[in-house]
Amino acid sequence: MIFITLGTQSCDFTRCLKMVEELLKTIDIKEPVIAQTGYTQYKPAGVQCIDFISEEEYQKYINDASVVISHAGTGALFSSIKKGKKVIAVARLQKFGEMVDNHQTEIVKKLSSEGYIIDGTASIRESWEKLENFIPQPCIFENNIVKEIEKCIDVWLE
Repeated sequence: MIFITLGTQSCDFTRCLKMVEELLKTIDIKEPVIAQTGYTQYKPAGVQCIDFISEEEYQKYINDASVVISHAGTGALFSSIKKGKKVIAVARLQKFGEMVDNHQTEIVKKLSSEGYIIDGTASIRESWEKLENFIPQPCIFENNIVKEIEKCIDVWLE
């Protein structure tokens, strides 16, 4: 199963689901595609959409997923990374009204450069091509990466 999570931000994230829809038109995916869409009203063809789910359901979907396509919220990303999942992360961008600033791009850049996720912000289809050979780094979020992310967050809050 492929699990898509857009989180619970009140801002629309149709761009992500349209990229998923483009992907589904270009490749033959045999497994179910399920999306937790939050406040995003757009529902792509071929995707089972659920607006909101409980934390228990969310964790079950993450556990069962072969691939997670996620917005770039740290909670969503770390939930998947800790479980060793292949993650394509799509940062919400200010220019599309998806977020008040572009802080998610920094999170995605850092985690992808460290080999934890694949950056799908520009194109999920292009990122999908990297999945076959992608082996996510094991979760070691107790030292360097957590400190780096905390530094970034401190700078953003100043």
